[in-house]
Amino acid sequence: MAKIKNTYNQKNHLIKVFAFIFIFWFILSGLTSPLMIFLGLLSAAFVMYIVNKMDLIDHEISMHNFDITNLTLYFFWLIKEITISNLKVCFYIINPKKDTAPEIIKIKSTQKSDLAHVLYANSITLTPGTVTLDVDNETFTVHVLDKTFKDSLISNTMNSKVMHTEKSLENIEGK
Repeated sequence: MAKIKNTYNQKNHLIKVFAFIFIFWFILSGLTSPLMIFLGLLSAAFVMYIVNKMDLIDHEISMHNFDITNLTLYFFWLIKEITISNLKVCFYIINPKKDTAPEIIKIKSTQKSDLAHVLYANSITLTPGTVTLDVDNETFTVHVLDKTFKDSLISNTMNSKVMHTEKSLENIEGK
């Protein structure tokens, strides 16, 4: 049986983004009168027109490159890691006898797309005790609060989890 591959279709993607913008507007506004819904649709269409003219939406920055299930699982894993790191940082604050050993380290990122690199760099920064200072191709410069935070980054768990959220190159390129 032939495997069906996902291919990127900009028109379909723009329609999905338009629907997302309108639904987001509707949830935030809560307005249900026909005139307001019409104006909301008009606003979402105008935003899509501007975004399309500016050529801001393309294959590379679309969520088309990600496996939604794995991305959702990653989100919940990241929330857990943020909570654990918050508790570790609180321990350093509450216990002044505990010395920190701040350090700047370089780590490798193995993601395929720029958007996945951004996801990884931002995930590092969102996790208390670590801050991504610089991104140079696949090398991230990261400030860590202590050896425990350094060890968690060097273990490469977050890197592999972000990599796992990406679809395979065959599906992305439609080969």
